[in-house]
Amino acid sequence: MPMPLILDVDTGIDDSLALLYASASPDAELVAVTCVSGNVEARQVAENTLAVLELGGRADVEVALGREVPLVRRLRTGPETHGPRGLGYAELPAASGEISDRHAADLFVAEARRRPGEVTLVTLGPLTNLALAVLREPELPRLLRRLVMMGGSYRSAGNTAPTTEWNIAVDPDAAAVVFEAFGRPDLPARPLALGLDVTETAKFAPEHLAALAERAGSRADGTVTGPANVNA
Repeated sequence: MPMPLILDVDTGIDDSLALLYASASPDAELVAVTCVSGNVEARQVAENTLAVLELGGRADVEVALGREVPLVRRLRTGPETHGPRGLGYAELPAASGEISDRHAADLFVAEARRRPGEVTLVTLGPLTNLALAVLREPELPRLLRRLVMMGGSYRSAGNTAPTTEWNIAVDPDAAAVVFEAFGRPDLPARPLALGLDVTETAKFAPEHLAALAERAGSRADGTVTGPANVNA
């Protein structure tokens, strides 16, 4: 039975790949995608996410906007890594879909209440939206099946400062709220945190894309081959 997933993203080259994988996987039920500021501002994230989902044939997936700035600090983005609009220099067709009326934090709470113990939340950007959701519903960690988080630097150096990873550095105050909320011992499953010691080993290069395109019977054109090497 497919696993119900909500993806919280700051799309982003790496997150665009995650969206496509989740969209195509028979083992995943993509319930919704929520957007947070990080690699680019949240509204650009939403535009990117809608376009990537439509490219992957999943324009039906709900895309919700979350908070557009960190809880306390000034927003920092990453144009030097992800390009001016977040997808390197790829040019995707404008999406026909629209952003949901629901706020990301409200969506987390509503879907977890609707399907208690079933939904896995995967966060691929800063933890701002999840922190807001926890502040609104302190029982959210027990209502979710599990939290899977891309963030942190545990056995390796940081990528933003000597000991700091990007997703945590953008909104450390939100991270503190989330770590406290999900550190309780009575959760259905312990959160799974994937830090730089994992993600820095995952490289997606043009030759990988060419091999996938060949198997799929399509061509790897400039739309997706712009970035030469991507930390996925």
